[in-house]
Amino acid sequence: MGIEAGGRAGRAALDADDSPLQQWIWGVPTEVSRVLKINKSQLTLSILSVAAALGVVLAVSGYWMQWQTRNVDYDNGNALPALVALPEPRPLGKFTLVDDAKNIFDIQSLEARWSFIFFGFMYCPDICPTTLQDLSQVKREILARGIPEQALQFVFVSVDPARDKGEQIDKYVTYFDPGFQGATGSVGQLNNLTRQLGAPFMLGENAGDDIYDVVHSSAVYLIDPEQRYAGLISSPFVAAEVAEEFAALYEAAADPEPDGQSG
Repeated sequence: MGIEAGGRAGRAALDADDSPLQQWIWGVPTEVSRVLKINKSQLTLSILSVAAALGVVLAVSGYWMQWQTRNVDYDNGNALPALVALPEPRPLGKFTLVDDAKNIFDIQSLEARWSFIFFGFMYCPDICPTTLQDLSQVKREILARGIPEQALQFVFVSVDPARDKGEQIDKYVTYFDPGFQGATGSVGQLNNLTRQLGAPFMLGENAGDDIYDVVHSSAVYLIDPEQRYAGLISSPFVAAEVAEEFAALYEAAADPEPDGQSG
């Protein structure tokens, strides 16, 4: 099924039984979206506004339904945390991408800050704009808890390098928050990072006119200031819950208990 860019994408995503949104609500952990080619030179703020507005429409017309049950552990009836922290953070190896200002984005770019990384693509009609909107709220909630902005970075990594270019990615992500960053790279370069995080993606066969499927993880990956994979946020999520749990993690990391200290 083709999903047209612009205002009709939201209706198609909501009405079609096999739409990415419907598949996701029924438990598919990754998103599959078919999109039509758009002349990149015609990318304007109005298109970006449509993307953001579409995220709002989806959030209030069905997307919210899943987060009411997403945190339920059906094995024992207990609620799972919005942010799942790894018991032992995993150090990341080297990788190299290019950010939206055409600068190198690599392992050193993750040093000394907490990084929230989300993989997606610009022509995504539903999950990507909604998640970016939610992340902008997460950032506001975190800042409201007294954590400085310079301690954070939010990075949208495009897994569709053939269509998503640096300047366009910058316009896209900064629409949601002026401080958001974008990055991308070749498929091989992207794999160097996604494989370390367990964030698979796949580009479908091109059916002509740049029409193809993109499959990617819908989770947000948390990297700590020591460049270690530290946690996972499953979409959709409640911004206040993520911020509260991140604040606890942040405070624990900032004031660790010395080894061997006894009470």
